[in-house]
Order: sequence, then structure tokens, then C-alpha cells
Amino acid sequence: MSRVSVKTLMEHALEHKYAVGYFESWNLESALAVVRAAENVKSPVMIGVCGTYIGEPKRKYKESLTVYQAMLSRIAEEAKVPVALLLNESDDEEMVIRAAENGFDMVMYAPVFAAEEVPFDELTKIQKRIVEKAHKNGAAVEGEVGELPLYNSAAGKLHEGEDTDPELCAAFVKETGIDTVAVSVGNCHLKEDGMVTINYDALKVLAERIDIPLVLHGGTSIPREDLGKAAAMGVAKVNFGTGMKRAVLNTVKNYLAEHEIDQMDPNDVLGRGGEKDLLVLEQEAVIRYVEETIRAMNGENKALRW
Repeated sequence: MSRVSVKTLMEHALEHKYAVGYFESWNLESALAVVRAAENVKSPVMIGVCGTYIGEPKRKYKESLTVYQAMLSRIAEEAKVPVALLLNESDDEEMVIRAAENGFDMVMYAPVFAAEEVPFDELTKIQKRIVEKAHKNGAAVEGEVGELPLYNSAAGKLHEGEDTDPELCAAFVKETGIDTVAVSVGNCHLKEDGMVTINYDALKVLAERIDIPLVLHGGTSIPREDLGKAAAMGVAKVNFGTGMKRAVLNTVKNYLAEHEIDQMDPNDVLGRGGEKDLLVLEQEAVIRYVEETIRAMNGENKALRW
């Protein structure tokens, strides 16, 4: 199975009433863990990286988009389940286009963390340019209409968002030619408690009005029981990232509390791949998180119907 197109993936999800999980990786181990989890529960999956994070100007070391694509591509090609690659939420139009040219299956321009909001007319123009170039390279494009609330866990503050307007969304989809659209119906970026309230009435209207697959970002904020319900209503993809990183951080914190690192062989802690290897334990934390989430989205065993 391995590498598949986003169009095929989304059609399959809608037909079988589950949502494909996009689980955002940040290194080799996290990407491998996502695919291993998907293989364990026999589910299609999307893997990728956040364009805003890897393109962050304040990064100490500049990252290579082509290196990430090559790594993710090889992992996908060797997978035992259907996998597609996504460059998620980049605020750099040039990076998004390069990602499409370099082999990502889907790309997304979204100035989520930008200091200034991009006017809607300008956003429409940007998306049209991206769609034209991405489609020429066989890549799908995800857009976004509405603004998710953004939670700052360090400060404990919430930046209010704006729910997706169905008519505006329909017009944007028609004008730009995007392939999937992320919507705001109560979901929230970077919120970890899984306690938001999804507006199902709004989601129902969007599902009836919009003729391309719907996507929910901020999956960590959504209660597990709501994931399956949203999938049954026409949500074809849900994005996750923050919850995976928290699972890894908790693993590291517990490991350091339970082990005398100074008295251990460093090769046992990092690199040997045994039961004491911290990288192995981090992967297992991600694997558990992804397996549970896929089951909540009705995705288990859906690769068997491929």
C-alpha cells in the first residue's frame, strides 16, 4: 500500500465514515512512531511537518525542506498502510510552492502565528497562486476559512477566533480551487485539555454547503467522543501535534525522575534501542497516543478496506 494521493485518501475516509489523522512530526523518531502506530491498528495516515516551525526565522539552525521531504517520503514508501505527506501551516508562500514541487502530497498556506492578519482578499490571491502551481506538480492544497482560537499554554491566555461562515467558505473554495478546507467550529489551536465544545449545528451546515472534504485543526483540544461523531458528519481529516509532544515531554520527565542518569551507560539511554533507551520510550508514548486517537476517529482497520 504505502504512498497514496490525498484525493484517494479523502474519498476513502468519506466513503467509510472515518477521519484520517494527520499527526505532525518534528524528527525521525516521531515520524516513525506515527507510522508504526498506524500499522498496528491498520489505518491510513498522514505524516508531515509544520512549515511555520521549520521555517521559523529565529531557529538557531536553518532547516532543509528537502531533507524533511526525503525522510518522510522514504518512511511512507516503506509503510504497510496508506500514507500521504503534508507540509502543514506554512506562512511562507514560497516554501509552500517549493514543498509541492519537491514531492509533498499536500501543502497548506496558513499564517496562523503571524503578527498581522492577512486580509481575506489577499489570502484568496495567495491561495489561487499556490493552487495553480501545486496542481501542476500533482499536489493537493488545503485552505482555511475562519480562525481557530489560539491558546497560549505558557501564559494561560486564549486568543479568540472566528467561526467559519458557510457562504464565505463556499465562495472561497470555488474561487481558489483548494482541495480540502479547515474550518472553525469550536476547535482550538494548542489547547491540550480535550474540552472544547464542537458546534455540531455549524458543522452540519458546512458539510451540506461545502463540496470538498472538511478538516479540523487543533485535534488535541477536541474530546475523544467528538472525533468519531465529526468523522461521521463529513470531517475527513483531523490534525494533531501538541498532544503528541506533551506525551513525549511527560515521558522524558518521568524517565529523569526514575533513573540515575549519571550512573547509566549513555549508550543504553540513547542509541542502543533497548528497553532503557529514552528514544524508544518516547516513540512508544507517541505510538500509544496515535493508536488511541485513530480508534476515536473510527480509523482502525480501515486500511483493510483499501
